[in-house]
Amino acid sequence: MDFASPLLLLLISPVVLAGWFSIRRGVSKYLIISRVVILSLLIVALASPYTLGTNTIKDDLPRITVITDQTMSMDLFDKDTGKKVFEALRTKTSTTQRQFAGISSPIGDEVIQAADNNNLVLVSDGNNNYGKDLFDAISLVSRTGTRVFAVQQKPLHNDASVEIESPKNLIMGNPNEFNIVVRQAGDTTSYRLDVEIDGKTEDSEIITQTERNKEFRISYTFNSLGTHGVKATITPSSEDRFDINNEFYKSVFVVPKPKVLVVMDESLLSVTRESELPPLHQIINRMYDAKTASTLPDDLMPYKAVIIDNKGAAQLGVENLKTFVSNGGGLVVVGGEASYDRGNYNNSPGEAILPVISRAGEYRGGNSIVIVIDTSGSTNAGSGPDALSAYPEINANARHIVDKIEPGGNIGAIAFGGKIGRIDIRLVSSSADKDKLKGEIEKFYPGDDNNPTNLGEALNEAKKMLDSVSGTKSIIVLSDGLINPNEGFAQAGEIVKQNIQIRFVQVTPSIGQAPQPNDEYERLAESIGTKVEVLIKDQRLKITTEEPSTTSAPTPTPTPSIHEYPLAAVDASHFITRYANISAVVTGYNDVMPKLGSSLLVATMRGKPILTTWGFGLGRVASFTTDNGAQWSGGESGVYRGDNSRLISSMINWAIGDPRPTGNVVVQAEDIWAGTPGKVIITSTASGTLPAVKLDGTQLDLSRTGPSTYETSISPEKTGFHDLSGYGIAVNYPLEYREVGFNNEKFKSAIESNGGRVYNEDEVEGLMLLDIKEKSVRTVEEPKSEKEPFLLAALALFLIEVIIRRMKDYSKDRPQIEDNLPRAAPAVEAEAAE
Repeated sequence: MDFASPLLLLLISPVVLAGWFSIRRGVSKYLIISRVVILSLLIVALASPYTLGTNTIKDDLPRITVITDQTMSMDLFDKDTGKKVFEALRTKTSTTQRQFAGISSPIGDEVIQAADNNNLVLVSDGNNNYGKDLFDAISLVSRTGTRVFAVQQKPLHNDASVEIESPKNLIMGNPNEFNIVVRQAGDTTSYRLDVEIDGKTEDSEIITQTERNKEFRISYTFNSLGTHGVKATITPSSEDRFDINNEFYKSVFVVPKPKVLVVMDESLLSVTRESELPPLHQIINRMYDAKTASTLPDDLMPYKAVIIDNKGAAQLGVENLKTFVSNGGGLVVVGGEASYDRGNYNNSPGEAILPVISRAGEYRGGNSIVIVIDTSGSTNAGSGPDALSAYPEINANARHIVDKIEPGGNIGAIAFGGKIGRIDIRLVSSSADKDKLKGEIEKFYPGDDNNPTNLGEALNEAKKMLDSVSGTKSIIVLSDGLINPNEGFAQAGEIVKQNIQIRFVQVTPSIGQAPQPNDEYERLAESIGTKVEVLIKDQRLKITTEEPSTTSAPTPTPTPSIHEYPLAAVDASHFITRYANISAVVTGYNDVMPKLGSSLLVATMRGKPILTTWGFGLGRVASFTTDNGAQWSGGESGVYRGDNSRLISSMINWAIGDPRPTGNVVVQAEDIWAGTPGKVIITSTASGTLPAVKLDGTQLDLSRTGPSTYETSISPEKTGFHDLSGYGIAVNYPLEYREVGFNNEKFKSAIESNGGRVYNEDEVEGLMLLDIKEKSVRTVEEPKSEKEPFLLAALALFLIEVIIRRMKDYSKDRPQIEDNLPRAAPAVEAEAAE
């Protein structure tokens, strides 16, 4: 409860004080207390107490703000679309328009600034490249009751852009991968791709691209130190609206092989033939300047990273390692039969450095869901504006489930209705995985009336999918409820016996009150002790994260066995896993649990950690909880073979961080986009002396940010390669031109997962306005006065006081009245007695 005038409550103090003085002067205590309480209640009422209550308001004429993107990338579309949408809506409801233009797209910021209206309609390509993240912005305003919609435009023109992705600092003598990404706005483009390294053409090919995004990998080994330049150029032979984004420059800095220390079993030190070493050591010896030892030396300063292979807790040298990592060194701890849970790491001093707890806990696995989608003929009730088809709502709910599953979970889908459609269960580790899966689900489509509802067969297929995973398992059936008699009863009964949860959901295109579930469908749900959940139009299924099951983990064996555990990336956006195409299988692992604050990057399909990382002080630590390839992770399908081996080198490179040798002055700067300032960090070992750093020969002004660190900002205008005191940087086209065309995946996902929808241009006046009106029901908080209880209490107390006083006065007066009555004469009394 709050008060509109809280300062008035201070009047209670003098009232209480006056009452106390009155009691001291002999006035009736009970009378004074009553009056003090009455006056206090009146003062509280005078202070205007109130509470916030919620009211549901339906807007028959909802307010709409049309946000029109007029930035440079929108030249691919009809730039009058925003105006047309505004004109179409303002004649039917209260509509305002906002526009933003320029060479950057702060769409997220615009959404937040316009959120005072109840409905936002975005006319944009959805390529946010400045300010607040668009997904976060839409989620934020949606929680306040603002709904966000968008209009999807087809580009009038095509355009293609090119980009090179790779680390900035590379190691001499090692194969390096450059990822060339070509994006297009339309459906088809043709071009010649040329890749130059240090001015020499390394690759040239003619390409016809039908994908929106296409990636090419170029492998190159640098044999000289210092700055090198990579340039990718596309020469389109078809329409290309902008030529500014047809060239991309990448500056890299090549350094000597960094020194690393490998602490291994003493028996491996005597191996002289490289081929007889475990695969891990072969990779390390090939790619780094490696020194080996059986114990940890006292001086670790010469090394960029320490790699500990299958060592027990007593052999870690904890204090020395803590100092080394805290000061910026890298640490990789590789598992095996003498390490982690098998090497007494649990509760040891060395475990404090690691991102995992080295004990076998309850095996929990991940949440695994199979969505069973009804695509029978009954879900597609004809066509035309008056047709009510349940399937769009069924498909939208299926995609909503994918959005809501947490990273690390497994999800698959079955479409039933005549022919069974199938999306194999897979690990979902990122938003990109979700977008891909939703795209596959969106391709499911209902058949005609001849397609029967074969739910039983679909349930069998879902059960088979879940047999390959562990942890919490559930099946969600999305249907219109029109199933055949006795369909799926036997299969559902068998499934629930295996501790697999089934949720039966009846999705309808109805508006308003939810209808009763179909009798046969409800009977099926009741047969396994559950109820049918009914969803109406635009209503989405609630997905809750349940406590995983507590079945025991499978015990890995130290020798190869028939048990194989496929690996998958849990976080595919991390530096280590971003370019690693993981398809490896291991036959054993150390049983550990990630600590709070760590990052689980790679796990088995059963959810057991294989690669977990975190930062410790200024350094980086990686726990690789399978072995060196000698027993558990070797073989043709192991992590040390083929493309999977990139995971090992990326893991060690990540732990190393900056591979450059420590010098007097070290410059750090990433390549930049034209128009976007770049940050330069300089580390100098010469205390008290300001380092001299020049950009293309021009001295830069530095600001001290620490005892030995300095910063500055640069913004070269000319694209191409630039020199920063011997450290090369590249300047490329403005970021606005990188993403081209309508962002159908991320933009659409951000809107639909927050209750909005993306419409085609021809749906604006009809369907979009109708949906906005239907959804224009908002809950608002309004103050509700709470004076009445205090006023009534004061009145009641006063009346009680008056009644009590009257009763007391009456009791005192009654004896006096009887005493004053005239008494009869004695003779009369005698007569009366006779």
